[in-house]
Amino acid sequence: MMKSATLTLKDVDIVRGSRTLVSGLNLTLSGPKLLWVEGGNGIGKTSLLRTCAGLSRPAAGRITWSVQETTLSAPETVTFLPADSYAKSGLEAGEDAAFWGADLETVDMLIHAKTPSEKLSTGQAKRLSFAKMLATQKPIWILDEPLAGLDKSGRDMVAHHLRAHVLSGGLALVASHAPISVRDVPTQRLVLT
Repeated sequence: MMKSATLTLKDVDIVRGSRTLVSGLNLTLSGPKLLWVEGGNGIGKTSLLRTCAGLSRPAAGRITWSVQETTLSAPETVTFLPADSYAKSGLEAGEDAAFWGADLETVDMLIHAKTPSEKLSTGQAKRLSFAKMLATQKPIWILDEPLAGLDKSGRDMVAHHLRAHVLSGGLALVASHAPISVRDVPTQRLVLT
């Protein structure tokens, strides 16, 4: 069982350029839970996720990350999977995965271990990124459009790992245009308008 993680947003404002995307957001999330962040393009989903991951600072307010009621930093608690997959050019997929301590078998990619990373399809690169995220073993997962570019088996793989993570006590924040349906997992929706 994973240690209980909590993400707390207190009076958070997120501003990009001259536009306020989020204003006065108060939210406390504790595992086991999946938060599905919904909203149209350009509404602020990615900005919210990047801020929750500690990659951007809120314009106002405060975000805290804790495990077992001990406040920690974002890098100690959060794994962020961006919408765009990332693979190290010049390496084979297996070499890239090995560098991160990732197991390609967990994402059904073992057959592509010798494929140069830059030759991977969009879905294969997404799977490789997902394998690297799994290897971090952090209690809070923040995923931006994890289903984009994946076929049905890839979407099923993501649902399988999300289910295992949340049911083991983890917390997951997922922005997705496609519905997130993970069997037997406590799910909360946050709709940005």
